[in-house]
Amino acid sequence: MRVIVTGAAGRLGQALLPALARTPEIREIHALDRSPPTPPALDAGAHYSARILDLSQVETADLATADTLIHLAFQLMGGHGGRRRHDRAWVRQQNVAVSERVFRTAVAAGIRHLIFLSSAAVYGPWPDSPQPLTEDAPTRPRFPYAEDKVTVEQALLAVGRDHTECRVTILRPPAIVGPHAHPLLLRIARGRLYPAGAEQPVQILWEEDAAAAIVRSVITRKTGVFNLGAEPAWTLRAMARHQRRWGIPVPLGLVRGLHPLAWRLSAGAGDPGWVRGLDGPLVLDCARAREQLGWTPRVNTAECLERLRP
Repeated sequence: MRVIVTGAAGRLGQALLPALARTPEIREIHALDRSPPTPPALDAGAHYSARILDLSQVETADLATADTLIHLAFQLMGGHGGRRRHDRAWVRQQNVAVSERVFRTAVAAGIRHLIFLSSAAVYGPWPDSPQPLTEDAPTRPRFPYAEDKVTVEQALLAVGRDHTECRVTILRPPAIVGPHAHPLLLRIARGRLYPAGAEQPVQILWEEDAAAAIVRSVITRKTGVFNLGAEPAWTLRAMARHQRRWGIPVPLGLVRGLHPLAWRLSAGAGDPGWVRGLDGPLVLDCARAREQLGWTPRVNTAECLERLRP
């Protein structure tokens, strides 16, 4: 198998490239990003290449070296991008228009399996979100990041309808934690602070388990939408107090009031929309991934937290 990974230098890409390199069925890995990824250690006979590329300029020749595309590239509000990182129209263009260009160019280049890393945020969450959420639950995005994920999913599904010879796989993980996780997630996982009143259960996922799900998608070539998540679901209070005598509750209103300011000052604060979903549960039914991809997370919720803390 020959695989192209977009956004390969990103947070999950740093865990995915080694996982792909350890997979005997995958003999070629081609990494694309705006900055050079860390090359993985390869088995004998395997091939790796990396190219610095602006995906808004991608052409068929750039994607003609593979049979599978893994699309990780995604622009966060407040993430990298200099002053433009706060420009909603620019961020949406980077996510939606560029992703659609990548998908359609990949098909034109002869790629027949398209894998997109979406997010559980497409479900909301909302106070009335079902528990657990199956892949058939309606998408109800609550903030820009999730809105763009939904729109890119729709664009990919449209490509699949237009090109029935192509397989389309969409993965929906919750917040991915691990050594390469977003700084905000690491601070939350390692700290004692938690939003007071946010007693809804949520899920997280260890980065190597997320990478393993992508690898299983490549190998099995299964089509459809798949939820991913570590088990069991815990409240943020339970996470903050895990193996500790006490945690520090912070009024939810204060979190919502101060976070947009922090987002303006630092790219490490994360999208301000993320705090909107703290009043809703986010519990995923992952049976489809277990049954069809043969994937089960190896790291449970408690172990995720233990690995992150000194």
